[in-house]
Amino acid sequence: MLGALMWLGSGIAAQAQFPRFGHSLFPDSDPRFQGSGEQTGSLSALQLDAFCRQPPEEVARKAQLRQRATQSEAAWAEYTQVLAEHRAALIACRSRRWPQIQAIWVRLHPCDANPGVLDQVFDQVVNLGYNRVFIETFYDGRSILPDGAGGIWPSLQPNADLLDLALKAARRRGLSAYAWVFSLNFGYSYGLLPDRQAVLARNGRGLTTVLDPATALAEDLGSPDEVFVDPFHPLARRDFAELIRRILQRQPDGILFDYIRYPRGSGGSSLAATVQDLWIHGEAARQAYLDLAENPAGRALLERYLSQGYITVADVLHLDATYAEEPRWRQPGDPKPSASRERPLSPELGDGMAQSKAGENWHSTHADSEGDSGNRDLENLAAPRPKAAPPDPTPTPSAALRQERWQEQLWQLSVEFARYGILDYLRQAAQPAQSLGIPTGAVFFPEGNQAVGEGFDARLQPWDRFDPNMEWHPMAYAKCEDGSCVVQQVGQILAVASPQTFVCPAIAGLWGQAHRKRPSLEIQMGSLARRFPQLPCVSHFALSWIEPELERSRRTCQF
Repeated sequence: MLGALMWLGSGIAAQAQFPRFGHSLFPDSDPRFQGSGEQTGSLSALQLDAFCRQPPEEVARKAQLRQRATQSEAAWAEYTQVLAEHRAALIACRSRRWPQIQAIWVRLHPCDANPGVLDQVFDQVVNLGYNRVFIETFYDGRSILPDGAGGIWPSLQPNADLLDLALKAARRRGLSAYAWVFSLNFGYSYGLLPDRQAVLARNGRGLTTVLDPATALAEDLGSPDEVFVDPFHPLARRDFAELIRRILQRQPDGILFDYIRYPRGSGGSSLAATVQDLWIHGEAARQAYLDLAENPAGRALLERYLSQGYITVADVLHLDATYAEEPRWRQPGDPKPSASRERPLSPELGDGMAQSKAGENWHSTHADSEGDSGNRDLENLAAPRPKAAPPDPTPTPSAALRQERWQEQLWQLSVEFARYGILDYLRQAAQPAQSLGIPTGAVFFPEGNQAVGEGFDARLQPWDRFDPNMEWHPMAYAKCEDGSCVVQQVGQILAVASPQTFVCPAIAGLWGQAHRKRPSLEIQMGSLARRFPQLPCVSHFALSWIEPELERSRRTCQF
């Protein structure tokens, strides 16, 4: 590793040989890196270990050849030959080993555009036995595209197309490469844009996730780089769609949507127990919520509930006095009813209106009988006649009962509305890639959809209702000494997932040692293999953890 890092320094010094940032050691037209990757080399797949990792001597040989590759044609030819051999060995090994896809999460840095840096990064990915990479393309309010997605977000490296360079470097080594993007977390830079303030998600206290640490409650503060947007806002959707469009122009092998959820603070802010805790109070979300009403009474009730966070008996009585109709609303995602379609009334208001109608019919009948009196004999008019008794009144449920019932119904409606915003945003975001036949996936926390006490986890991440035709990437980051808790998390996902859903759990840790109260990756992988041999894929978070020295040198440009 030390020799490889020393070579990076010589690569920086040799930048004059390469007229542009990100120039690789290899031309795009090199025939050794075209086709299906069925080459055979001198390195047998049987020489790789159980996780398809290269032996130390092969790692050292490749690093030495990479260091010399810029010095002569012969050295360059040797290096490319080793890449071809390692590529063939990896393909053969992964086809025989569990899991067939072993993936790694990779964050890029501005200095990765320097000559040879991405070659070292993806060489190490192959050395560790990974055959798929998830390349962080949009995170913390920054894009790795050179134009920052049309200027909406700042670019991590405006002088190079890091995504394009990374995709090419990965594919030369037989790796499939996905773009990995934050979805509802648009980053701090977005939160500062004057013309995007209405796009930000708001809770019932009027707060966004752009908070001043000096004045905000500690439990409300998340990461300062996290700024969440309103999933119902059309401008948020347009901005994100433009980012996705530009990513798809680079033709990644797939795209993963992370942060497809609401924010989660600490303490009390980690729960959603009232409608004021939900992030549905931005102008677009509020309008969409009120549009669920199907009559004026329904809109008045929804508006009252959303504004004050509850309804009272006085609100119910006011509603009765103001509107001669039952409040009606539909469920999120249901189509609006046509104007000609009438809905049945609830039993209590139906009874009340029936009573009123019966009274009206009785008065009308009585008036009609008296109006016909001119055609009758006076003696007949004078004769006593029995009057029809009005129907016995059937009282509607008391205002107190309706207040209690409506309050519960509106809370459930509000939670479902918040979840629907996530689901619909994801559906729309994934559609362009799906129309091109590019796989899409959702990244999520297994506990992100749980009920907690009388409320819910504040993230309200309805992963159990994600599209089963998308890939599911649960972050199984549970901590325990033997890996059993990770197995339990993955089992929870598989119990819900459709049989056709591609599930690729992400686990966290290090090779060969325990880390942050988690067992080694070998132990976790062994536990998953024994319990779920049907899993096609497992990913490891992240290269920065597994290769901290390489991460540090790339982040600081101190090679």
